Amino acid sequence: MVMKVMRAGTKPILWIVVAAFVGTIIFAWGMDFTSRPAARGVVGEVNGVELKLDDYSFLYQNAIAQRQQQGGELSDEEALQLRDQVFEQMVQNHILTKLIRDLGLSVTNRELAEHLRRFPPPEVQQAQFFQTDGRFDYNKYLDAYNNPDPQLWMQIESLVRPRVLQQKLFEYVSATALVDDAEVRTLYDAATEKLSVRYVLAGTNTYFDSIAVIDSAQIQAYYNDHLDDYRHEERVRLKHATFDKKPSPDDSAVVLREAEDLAARAQAGEDFAELAATFSEDTGTPDGNLGWFKRGAMVKAFEDVAFTLDSGAISDPVVSRFGYHVIKLNGRRGGDSIEVNASHILLRVQPSPSTLSDLRLQTEQFAEEGERGDFETVANNYGVAVGITPFFERDEPGRSAVTSNPAIVDFAFNNKAGAVSFPVETDQSYIVARIDAREPAGITPLAEVEGRIRSRIRTDAAKVKAYESLTGIAAAIGTGASLTAAAQAAGRTLDSTAAFGRYDNLPVLGNDANFRGMAFALTESNPVSPVGRINRGAVIMELIGRTVPDPQEWVTKRDSIMTATLGGKRQMAFNSWYTGIRQATEVKDYRYQLGGGI
Repeated sequence: MVMKVMRAGTKPILWIVVAAFVGTIIFAWGMDFTSRPAARGVVGEVNGVELKLDDYSFLYQNAIAQRQQQGGELSDEEALQLRDQVFEQMVQNHILTKLIRDLGLSVTNRELAEHLRRFPPPEVQQAQFFQTDGRFDYNKYLDAYNNPDPQLWMQIESLVRPRVLQQKLFEYVSATALVDDAEVRTLYDAATEKLSVRYVLAGTNTYFDSIAVIDSAQIQAYYNDHLDDYRHEERVRLKHATFDKKPSPDDSAVVLREAEDLAARAQAGEDFAELAATFSEDTGTPDGNLGWFKRGAMVKAFEDVAFTLDSGAISDPVVSRFGYHVIKLNGRRGGDSIEVNASHILLRVQPSPSTLSDLRLQTEQFAEEGERGDFETVANNYGVAVGITPFFERDEPGRSAVTSNPAIVDFAFNNKAGAVSFPVETDQSYIVARIDAREPAGITPLAEVEGRIRSRIRTDAAKVKAYESLTGIAAAIGTGASLTAAAQAAGRTLDSTAAFGRYDNLPVLGNDANFRGMAFALTESNPVSPVGRINRGAVIMELIGRTVPDPQEWVTKRDSIMTATLGGKRQMAFNSWYTGIRQATEVKDYRYQLGGGI
């Protein structure tokens, strides 16, 4: 029905509604389905239910149309990021739709009608049909609501009903999240209260050199006592070959010819600033003017030409790591330290579509040969180095660019050892991975974590020394000395902070929750802390001043803070619930098999 209405083109607003409906399902991504073997027909599975490539393609076309209607274009990097968001949104919609059905949630026509009357959809508000002088006119909307065009409102209802259902699911799941005055007041006080302290810091790094050599017996004992810290889920190790998206000599030659043409036009008298504004790819200088600069401020290839030009002269193309420059010298000044003022037109050298297409074909051929033969030998034949990852878990944080790529991770955990992936596209390269080894869940061998354990023991020992180094100051304070006097007697430096809140980062100390926790535990009756352990070592601190929350401000902001706090708690409750559901859901991502950057 939707497509029929679109083809008929009976009402302009329907295009907006259809685009918005797509937007509730999927975000825009940048790929060309026509270039891929769509006969495979599936982009993934959710608990065994297939996500169809045809649906993916249809949604893509509509989403791109929506993006173009908004005047937006996607860079390659944005497109790659959005593809992952797109797939995850499809997974989420499938999960939520099934949950809504399983829970028996529904929206009656009366509920939907009331929702539409009270809350005009944002997409409808943007339609000129409901605007006066460029602004949404609720009276026009209400008139259309009271005198409905069935065809139009059928489309609007199809847009809004899934949203109302998901809102019902949200309310169902998060209904147990509650807040009261005491909780909100505590949060308000925590957010607005500030204090300042003076402190003596004993940094861990001061004591590293005094730590005795850590022997193998200590490492073994630590490992035995902390085995649970080294338990791991199933792990995979990959070999990978990376094919960089580099411009070809032909690509460079094309850009050089364009630069030569622009240089000739400028040398013939065309306005340099206008040429730069039209053709230069240096977005930081719209008119090409780089201002005054000395030697060392620009790349050498650029400077070697700029400082030899006469005032007003225009160079032939100059190549640097940024691309081809056409340089105009606007002026020079100074004696011993010469400065020049220059403008430039920059043309970057990027791989052409033809080059990228050839590279894609090359990587596909490599993947096929790497599947049949020795991966490293084949890579060597292609002139590509092979990297190897450490063993990693599916959801392990802090991984490399290869092992954090969702398509590569999905390939790694859904195939057997020895399998070779289809080429996976990133913004800078194509990557082909081979599963080198798999490990079942277990305990990481000591040999793999020995270095980490050695560092941990050394750091812990240094922290103990840092702590012990301040006990003398604490003892002096215990006999009546001030922190300032005790620190001076011990030859320690006393530092202080500006006023800070419970969630602020601090200069030097950074985001140290232990330091902030110690500080906010201080009171006027107990203004000096005992020795405390923090991220950087150990510390003793003294309260300088405290700014208490304004009671009157609390009265005026109570309701808004209550609403925001409740909304935040409900969102956290829903997110926590959904995370558990998502982790228990079997999701298979076949995009890496389809290629074309999807």
